[in-house]
Amino acid sequence: MKTVLKAVSFLVLVAGPISAFGQYQPIPEFQKGFTGYEEFQGSVNSDSRMFKLDSNAGYDFNRHFGVFAGMPLYFANTETMITQVNGNTTTTTTDVTNNGIGNAYFGLAMRAPNKTLDYSSTATFAAPTGSTSKGLSSGRANVDFTNRLEHAFDRLTPFVEAGVANAVPDSQLFTRPFTSLGLITHFEEGGELEVVKHFAVGGSGFEIVPFGNQKIFSKLVGKGQSGSGKNSFDQTAEASGTGLTRENGFNTWIAFEPTPVWRVELGFSRSATFDLNSFAFNLKMNVGKLARMRHSS
Repeated sequence: MKTVLKAVSFLVLVAGPISAFGQYQPIPEFQKGFTGYEEFQGSVNSDSRMFKLDSNAGYDFNRHFGVFAGMPLYFANTETMITQVNGNTTTTTTDVTNNGIGNAYFGLAMRAPNKTLDYSSTATFAAPTGSTSKGLSSGRANVDFTNRLEHAFDRLTPFVEAGVANAVPDSQLFTRPFTSLGLITHFEEGGELEVVKHFAVGGSGFEIVPFGNQKIFSKLVGKGQSGSGKNSFDQTAEASGTGLTRENGFNTWIAFEPTPVWRVELGFSRSATFDLNSFAFNLKMNVGKLARMRHSS
């Protein structure tokens, strides 16, 4: 585990820009040109420790339209219980790591900033570049179309987000322990309040609603292996059925923005459906803004 964290820390410092598949990026103050984000997020719960480094680069043609492309890198760590009975019962615990690239993606970003109501949307397409045996891909291409409405009331900014996809996306605070295949809609409703300059608190509720048959590919259980736990992704490498990806829960977080380039989030995510309580973090660097600042100085 220490080796994984050292490798991730190094990558955070040297890798290029970021955005998560199907994940919202706030409407920025427009500047035509290249964009980029570097994002490292993690979630820790009783099931596993999931980390993701996501690198993204793009180009904004005007304040309404841009393109982006990127590649996520996953680090999964879980504990496996092995019980042997040879006269005496012996139980051993081993750490299992599952690392690798996810699906490379590209997409279109559309924005309609307005004093009354800001609207933005992203259409994201992902190629099956990840390993299905490690649960990092379904082996099929993915598509996600997400729309967001928000409005700032002084320091409070409520928002509503809704999307349709053929795979459940990760959220800002929860890197999911599986990859899915099957038509779903995803929703998130919440808001963020700026408490003092540079500090904010936020909360949201989320829902995943599947349609028809769903397949899931576990990032915790390798192909040909079996595990133990209360959820299908804890028990087997692949599972198929209706309703497997149905989920609802809530997120809470605190955010710190020391500079226009950096944003740090610490939060808690509760999946009521999967009975998981996850402590999470998200470290984001706006590489595009950093490059522009250095160029203008």
